[in-house]
Formats: sequence, structure tokens, C-alpha cells
Amino acid sequence: MYSKQKPYNKIGFVDSGLGGLTVFKKVKKLMPNKEYIYFADSANVPYGSKTREQMIKISENIVRFFNEQQIDLLVVACNTLTSIALSHMRSIANFDIIGVVEYGVKSALQATYNKKVGVIATKATVDNGLYKKLLEQNDIEVCQSACLDFVGFVEEDCKDKEKILKKVEEYLKPIVEFGADTIILGCTHYPILIEYLKEYTGENITFVDPADSLSEDIYEICGNYQNKCDIKYYVTKNPSDFKINGSKIIGEPIENVTEME
Repeated sequence: MYSKQKPYNKIGFVDSGLGGLTVFKKVKKLMPNKEYIYFADSANVPYGSKTREQMIKISENIVRFFNEQQIDLLVVACNTLTSIALSHMRSIANFDIIGVVEYGVKSALQATYNKKVGVIATKATVDNGLYKKLLEQNDIEVCQSACLDFVGFVEEDCKDKEKILKKVEEYLKPIVEFGADTIILGCTHYPILIEYLKEYTGENITFVDPADSLSEDIYEICGNYQNKCDIKYYVTKNPSDFKINGSKIIGEPIENVTEME
């Protein structure tokens, strides 16, 4: 877990690719003076199509990397990795770990009025059922939709509006018909598509981004007590694409990216 009494100055973030930058951006805005390491496992994107066994192996490689980096806290900025491997990662890590799913649930419980919540996520996250389980424990009716193309749209920087909106309708129509008044963005890539999602649903549905409450909680835990900002980026594939598309997401240039084997 993590402790609100411990100093966290060296903070890691991990995702399969660009999506975790939506979380990193919000944390960095609240705490600009920290040491950050962002790891994009782009050789294995998307995580959402992987089996549990594959994800456990991937998670072990991630923990090994961050153990070597001697970080204080890891933010698992990926819903699939959180829902499948968080407990295992905590059991082998030399640092504290925080995931995103609990924050999506927390925010949805605060946002919903009719107690009907939609979850859009990768197939692996939907199949794992953690969101559904946690929401139903709080007497919430749940409708989930696995959005198989959304991560690809983000990673490829797709600008084909008609193509994207067609898939948005396909994936969100069951949730709208279900009558949800709140939808959890159950993948950190999905906030990048929020304009398309809102164009389809209109203003009657609230979208919940777990990164909002997560970043506020991390700020409460860590504070902004260090004097410098140092950011290191690591990827397992396509560093040039990460620089270009990642810079668009965080709103500032990404200069130095190290490609890992």
C-alpha cells in the first residue's frame, strides 16, 4: 500500500504506452518539484489483450526495473495492470504502490445519482471484473463495455473523426440504453478521446477520470517538498513516436527518452 507519513520524492509511473501520461500530467501539475520516472512498456501495448499469465510476467519485469531505480512510490497508471497484477506487484516490490481502480470507483460513487454506472475499459479489465465487483458491493448497477479499438486510436494518434465516432457509438450505446448517469474511464488512454465520447453522450452523463482523485490523494500524501524537478522517460519500443505523441498529451516537449531492451 502506501503511507501518508512517508516521504515520497522519487515517484514512478507505468503504463503500456501513452495513456499513463494523462495521470502523470495531473500529478506533475500539483507537484512540479519531484523526481519522476515514467516507464512506457510500448513493446507490449495493448495490455488489454494479454492473458493473466502474460500480465503477471510483465508486472514482474516492471517491478524489477523500478526496484533497480530505487523509487519511493509507483503509480500503476494502467487499469488493466492494476486490476490483474497489483497484489502480486506489491508482494515483490521494494517500494510502495498505488493503483487507479479504487479511485475510479470512489469518484463514481460520488458522481452517480441514479446508482447506474457504466465502465468502459479494455477487454482484460472488463473480464477481470474488479470494477463491477467493487461497485456492486456499494449497491450500484453496472454496465461494462470493452472498447477494443480505443487504445489503438490513441497510440496511433488517429484523427479520423468518423471512424472514431462510429466505434464510440458501438461501445457506448449499451451503456446509454442501460440508463447510466456516470461512466468510468476505465483505461488511462480514454481521457484523450473525451471530446468524442461527450459528442455521442451529450451532457446528461458524467465521465469520471480516476486520475483526478488519484492525483489529489498523491498530493496529500507527498506534498511538494523537494526543490527540483527531474523527469526520466523509458520505453520498450518506438521512442520517437513516444516523444512526438507524448508531448501532445502532457503539453510540453519530451526531450530525452531511453529505449530499454
